[in-house]
Amino acid sequence: MRKTLIHALVFSSVLASCANSTSQSNTNTNADSTKLVKEYPKMGTVEVLDPAMLAIIDSTAQVEKLADGMTWAEGPVWVNDGNFLLYSDTRQNIIYQWSEANGLQEFIKPAGFEGPGTYSEEQGTNGLLINKEGYLIACDHGNRRIAKIDLKTKKKETLVDNWQGKKFNSPNDICQHPNGDYYFTDPPYGLPGRENDTETKEIAENGVYKVNAKGEATQVISNLARPNGIVISPDGKTLFVALSDGNNPFIMAYDIKEDGLLSKGRIFFDFKKQFPAESLAADGIKMDKNGNMFAAAGDGVVVINSSGKPIGRIRSTVHTANCAFATDGYLYLTSTDQLLRVKLKN
Repeated sequence: MRKTLIHALVFSSVLASCANSTSQSNTNTNADSTKLVKEYPKMGTVEVLDPAMLAIIDSTAQVEKLADGMTWAEGPVWVNDGNFLLYSDTRQNIIYQWSEANGLQEFIKPAGFEGPGTYSEEQGTNGLLINKEGYLIACDHGNRRIAKIDLKTKKKETLVDNWQGKKFNSPNDICQHPNGDYYFTDPPYGLPGRENDTETKEIAENGVYKVNAKGEATQVISNLARPNGIVISPDGKTLFVALSDGNNPFIMAYDIKEDGLLSKGRIFFDFKKQFPAESLAADGIKMDKNGNMFAAAGDGVVVINSSGKPIGRIRSTVHTANCAFATDGYLYLTSTDQLLRVKLKN
């Protein structure tokens, strides 16, 4: 499939009419004419549901389209050491790299299943994170594991691939606790038969797991139908799990105990209650330093404050699976076949 980087450059003033005819975006030079400022196609709107939203994003902010040509873009993570974004295409089995300087490139291919043949429809990686040691940690659908990847050599190794000797379903999203433990969700979306898989599925539950420094997995949640996005509060005390479940479109909250196990869950947010006219459920979730949650749902991101109140929406116009904060001040969105971003205030 053709990958199209949205990078057309248009020089300011006298050169404005000389835009690259094969591109859809514009680029203008700055005042001293020494640097090119890229301009990307604009789309979407910001919906303010509470004045608190205006402390996070300008009401007139628009989403920028950076690249397209993916099949199912997922799991973005910003890499500070290099100032670039990595994200998965679960179906093309590629981890992509995007930067302002170099645009879109393939970072690892194949990212997950390495053959022979085809394993499943979504056999690549999904959720990504940069751990405390600077390694890329990947939820690997195709190999049913959590993989550890050296960013320089791109060498992969298995962090964990089983619980009690049984292979995971298809690890989906992951976060790391301040103490170094990982928590990840394990729904069946990467299995050959997905929800109806009976031949390759080894664990009955679609669980949530904790993994310690030794690579030992503990099942900490077993009663969720479709656990998906996962994030830990800034103080390290609460674990949030998004359910991509049309019947129970909740974001659940769990207190994290001293031993890393969890309290009984409670509903933090109910999409059906808050948006009854829409069929929304969260996929990926992230949380800023103030405890505001950014939940990818429907055609963008729903912003929820620390009390569980929706304060606004970033409407990208494209179904959005996940998002990631970056030190360049943008929120990056993986939206079906597109990579998008929007400028935040903090």
